[in-house]
Amino acid sequence: MPLPACCQRAGSDSLSIVIVDRRDFIRVLAGSASLALAARSAPGQSAPSWYRGNLHTHTINSDGDSPPYDVMAWYKRNGYQFLALTDHNTFTDPALFDTNPNDNFLLIGAEEVTNPMTVHVNAIGVKRVIPAQKGETVTAILQASIDAIRAEGGIPLINHPNFRWAFTAKDMLPLRGVGLLEIASGHPLVNSDGDGTVPSHEQMWDQLLTAGMRIFGAAVDDVHNFREEFSIDRANPGRGWVVVRASALTREAILAGLNSGDFYASTGVTLKDIQARPESLTVEIQTEAPAASSPKRYRVVFVGKGGAVLAVSSQNPASYKFKGNEAYVRARIEDSGGRRAWTQPVFLANR
Repeated sequence: MPLPACCQRAGSDSLSIVIVDRRDFIRVLAGSASLALAARSAPGQSAPSWYRGNLHTHTINSDGDSPPYDVMAWYKRNGYQFLALTDHNTFTDPALFDTNPNDNFLLIGAEEVTNPMTVHVNAIGVKRVIPAQKGETVTAILQASIDAIRAEGGIPLINHPNFRWAFTAKDMLPLRGVGLLEIASGHPLVNSDGDGTVPSHEQMWDQLLTAGMRIFGAAVDDVHNFREEFSIDRANPGRGWVVVRASALTREAILAGLNSGDFYASTGVTLKDIQARPESLTVEIQTEAPAASSPKRYRVVFVGKGGAVLAVSSQNPASYKFKGNEAYVRARIEDSGGRRAWTQPVFLANR
């Protein structure tokens, strides 16, 4: 799979915003994401850059087949800049493995907080192990996990609702303090696309957003297998990732971008820029060099309340002008080979 150019300079700073109307917008902590606005970096500060990373990774410390050093080495060789090792109920100290300060690579402390009811929440950015949480219902376990992760300064990533058909958007709607939701996964058993009766993870995301929840979508590997043959039936690396816009490749900067939604998710499409202005959302795609026989084509699908398709564009850049009644607007970018990217939602104040 061709690797995206992940450390391009962003053209301008990114802010989380809520569109109030077509004349005004305000900065908020949790709003939309990966949005380059008119403001530039302050004097003396470098412009933010894109950093590619995987947020769901297993090693021999739980049910993976390779040691942390080998796992980290694969991601370093293949164009990633950061990685979270998320073994089940196990914390891997980054200081033991991320020992080269000059390799342009960051290992982030993390864990998959795991419950026998298949309620799994990744703790991104924590500094010690978080015990498995208990509860009488899926919602109670999810909330307890989220609360425990937030108490340790981490970002909760709700994992694979459709793995073993564990839970739905209904179970997530009462949650508070949410952070991220897996909307795409490289693991062959998590049923990301649903079954036609149970919604896909992306459809669940829209259900939560429509209800007013501010939650950001992530694509992940959920990787377990680095050894032997790579195949579609094995949980191999390189299938889903996030790309964070940050001022530096540091734990604090990457976590800030994830927490505020200043990133996009991808299974292969690279975005060059994302801009939100008071009147519109614009997405620019980093296209690949044309193949001699069959160049890729792209389309951008703008999505709003209820998962409704607001517009479809084959232009690059592609723009959508807000009407004011969408509640939120996000974009899904599709290429002709089946790969995708997802921006985070722009929330409109007039719901």
